[in-house]
Amino acid sequence: MTYHIDLHFTSKEIFLKTYPTLFYGEDKEWLVVLTPDGQICALAMRSFPESQTLIKKYQKHTLVEKKIALKDKLTCLLVGTPLQHQVWEALLNIPVGTTVSYQKLADQIQRPKAVRAVANAVGSNPISPLIPCHRVIRSDGHIGGYYWGIPAKIALLKEEGVSIYSLKGIPQKR
Repeated sequence: MTYHIDLHFTSKEIFLKTYPTLFYGEDKEWLVVLTPDGQICALAMRSFPESQTLIKKYQKHTLVEKKIALKDKLTCLLVGTPLQHQVWEALLNIPVGTTVSYQKLADQIQRPKAVRAVANAVGSNPISPLIPCHRVIRSDGHIGGYYWGIPAKIALLKEEGVSIYSLKGIPQKR
């Protein structure tokens, strides 16, 4: 299913004050954390290894399990710093089936010397793979990391038609 994302951003402080209680649950393919007014603040594919770790990020909140049914238009409230917000928006501009380097992403947001900070922002994306952080690789052609593990990143890239064999650091099957 193709989702349309309506992004909103906030800081950690405002988020915690505004939403002391959050809901979580699963639909067919996702584990989702959302606000009482239905805004998604985090999600992971249920097929990701240890997807339940997503919930641990919200230990300062009261978490209530709820039945979830996602629609094709998702309103998301993402919690982070201004740099993280900028990076997450830039990730949405990476075309399906392509990859970019962390350096190129830093250049695109006019922060060429902040490559490590950009990489950390990519890695803290709370709604992966809807914001396609899996499309970012290292400048030397290595696949780089992925919060949900390299096999999940490889699977997402393959699904999008990326020739993963042109990337370095791909584990070879024996």
